[in-house]
Amino acid sequence: MKLSRLRVRNFRCFQDEISIDFRDIVALIGKNDSGKSTLMDALDLFLNDIDPDKDDASKGGDPSDLTIICEFTDLPDEVILDDANPTKLSSEFLLTAEGRLEIHKIYSGHLQKPRCTSIEAYALHPTVDGVKTSSNSRIQTLRNEPINWV
Repeated sequence: MKLSRLRVRNFRCFQDEISIDFRDIVALIGKNDSGKSTLMDALDLFLNDIDPDKDDASKGGDPSDLTIICEFTDLPDEVILDDANPTKLSSEFLLTAEGRLEIHKIYSGHLQKPRCTSIEAYALHPTVDGVKTSSNSRIQTLRNEPINWV
């Protein structure tokens, strides 16, 4: 898998969502205090299951929506999601319209000890007419638009 895009929201100096596309990128260049290290720290939190520090939430943003999003391309042909049965991410409807695996990690930046509160995969699910879920279901009515699986 290859990291193709990083999006960060309400994390340190990035109150509004910022998106960085990784197209053969080998270096982040910018002035001091422009956010280069913050982006690397966001990747560290996301990829290594580390909890943020109490001061990592953006001061002017919504600390309960401290979000780091990674989108991946060059995905494996097969994965094992259930026991030992190989499957394709596309067959499981876990890809976006662009064919990417998009994972959102939301953290509780407003707490004294912030932690990850939600990990969501955003995907494009096929349309199924007349299918509805119960009101207490965590899965939205199936329709042809991105939905998040919690």
